[in-house]
Amino acid sequence: MIKKNYYFVATALPPLQIGVPPEISFEEFETLLQDNLTANDDDKTEVIRRFYDIQNIRAFWKNESLDPRGGLNEIELETALLDQAGFPTYVFDFLNRYDSTKSRLEHFPELVSTYFTAEQKHATGFLQDYLRFEREWRLVFTAFRAKQLGRDLTKELQYEDPDEDLVAQILAQKDSKTFIPPNGFQELQPLFEEHSDDPLALYKALCEYRFSKVEEMLDIDLFSIDRLLGYMVQLIIVEKWFELDKQKGTEIVNQIVTPKRE
Repeated sequence: MIKKNYYFVATALPPLQIGVPPEISFEEFETLLQDNLTANDDDKTEVIRRFYDIQNIRAFWKNESLDPRGGLNEIELETALLDQAGFPTYVFDFLNRYDSTKSRLEHFPELVSTYFTAEQKHATGFLQDYLRFEREWRLVFTAFRAKQLGRDLTKELQYEDPDEDLVAQILAQKDSKTFIPPNGFQELQPLFEEHSDDPLALYKALCEYRFSKVEEMLDIDLFSIDRLLGYMVQLIIVEKWFELDKQKGTEIVNQIVTPKRE
């Protein structure tokens, strides 16, 4: 398949930097994409936005405000849940498996885990690399937090495949007093150790870490869909960096590990 060249879109995008207010909003960026992307490439952006739609399902159940980076507004989200349409099958399999809001919130990490594994399986290029990275750093971070909070690491990773290499490496340290990250994630250790008592600083450090790692994943083709997907991810990271306050930082850090039980 011939890859579409998005020269016009790419040259219209201002540079992004952590700590510097973006000159384009996510809404403006999304409008630019809608006007220019092929249907196939637009589907790739929907995979990224689906993560926020899934997070918004949880927010909807808790009567909290929705993240605007999702593809569905509140009415569309409610309709999708009632009609069981507009999401991949794995979302509705989860809803049918847990029939009460309480149990759905309790097992919500299972749905997040399924999102990453299912979407990564069908993705290619940057999108596949990004989904793998997002899932894996979260697993490593979960282990760090579990050690700090005295949580059962086996329970924290109960929805993951224990035979998978990364998961097995993490679980091998379940009885140790400290956690040493697997190869490829050593950069997380000093971040966690330095900011473990300051959730806001920790989340900001994680934003910087993720922003940098996404940049490393991108190829040299400045006008490809992969570049635009990377820009989307980095724009979200920059916007969220500016949205944080101390309370929000604590909530987000806790949710990365295990969403609060209701």
